[in-house]
Amino acid sequence: MNFSIDTINKFVSNTFEIDCIDIILTQKVDNDPIVYAGPGTIRQDKNGILELKLYTKINDLKKEMSHRLKYHTPGKIIPGDNYFSLKATDMSGVEWTSDNIWASANVTFPNSGIVVKAKLREIETVEERSKADKKNYFFVIVPGKYEIPCNEKEDLPNGGWHLSRSVFSANNLKVDLNKHEKYLILNANSKPEFLNVGISDKILEALNIILGLIVRPVVIKYTLQKHSILKIKSVTDNFSNKIFPPPFKHSSPRDIQSFANFLGKYLISVDNPFSALYGFWHKVNRAWQADIENASLSLGVAIEGILKTYFSEIGLPDKEITNQANAAIEALNGIDIGVRIKKRITGSINGLLNNSSPKGALYHLAQNGLFNKAIAKQWVKLRNKSVHPDNLNEDPREFQKYIDLNYTCIALFYILLFSIIQYDGKYIDYSENAWPEKIFKEETKQ
Repeated sequence: MNFSIDTINKFVSNTFEIDCIDIILTQKVDNDPIVYAGPGTIRQDKNGILELKLYTKINDLKKEMSHRLKYHTPGKIIPGDNYFSLKATDMSGVEWTSDNIWASANVTFPNSGIVVKAKLREIETVEERSKADKKNYFFVIVPGKYEIPCNEKEDLPNGGWHLSRSVFSANNLKVDLNKHEKYLILNANSKPEFLNVGISDKILEALNIILGLIVRPVVIKYTLQKHSILKIKSVTDNFSNKIFPPPFKHSSPRDIQSFANFLGKYLISVDNPFSALYGFWHKVNRAWQADIENASLSLGVAIEGILKTYFSEIGLPDKEITNQANAAIEALNGIDIGVRIKKRITGSINGLLNNSSPKGALYHLAQNGLFNKAIAKQWVKLRNKSVHPDNLNEDPREFQKYIDLNYTCIALFYILLFSIIQYDGKYIDYSENAWPEKIFKEETKQ
């Protein structure tokens, strides 16, 4: 597919469509599936959702109607055999596929034909290449307006120019971000060992965190030596995507170093996409879309999760308390009390010894100079406050304190993230008034 300006504009304005000479929808069952086949169209609706419209004949009305009228138990996941897979051939002979499709067939009696409609999450085509390239390539089109640290100019038709491209290297990747009024284009390339589908997913994750937004590509293309994979996705306009406070500034050319450094360190430190680290950020981002009360609960839990997942060893009890606990258990064994209460006390002590304490880990990190001890105390306060009911009549001054508490914990969240991926560079310190820009240095991490 040729991604001309006209084609890209169709994608971002929700007017893209593919006419197909043959579409086959096959029910996902092993034996005797329902099959709808015929010509049709795949297009974006006005909200950016891919939709299918297929014209076909009625083959087995009884079987097809029984499928449509099947009862589904409320609250239960609908079994896979209720869905269809798609194989479509467009007018150029390109084959497209999709999966897990919920098909709706409209039958008007006494007509012999059916109009089948369905929403598609994505369609995909795979193209084999005659000659393997020495590099892999990653190409993305993202609808929307984004701030990036542009450091290269682009010529304008009237003879002028403007800064619209962010070009840099990170972890053996060459990255080119091109900012347009209504969309962002990402190009990356590298040797195959440094760029594959999994690494490409991690690039998007890092970009999400940097921008504070969920970046949702409408087009993703992987060019992997002997073949290329092109995906066109549903990207609805009805998606809450308020900016979560970003870790550092990313709109000026001078921000390019932090941008590139974070991306490179993230790719190195995170083994696989959809890691726990990204999952915690995603949880907080989604809660941020509602209100600060929901965000505070999610933020407090996410920080606790990070401490348990990535700092569990330093949250274990020290040698002194371990010795005291063992002495207590020994003394307890010599006391003649009920068996049940003795088991409960012993179990509590063993739980203390074997379970990592997020609070303990946090204070240990503070003692080692990763952040101020006062920040750790603020997390404890937020964690306690967030489980209490909303105070709808709260005084504005008290609510301001609550806002400050949340932003302090956002700063803590990013400091922990920086430490995990070993990031060095500028960051926004949300724990201080006016949110000053500071430097996170390697020597501050213990």
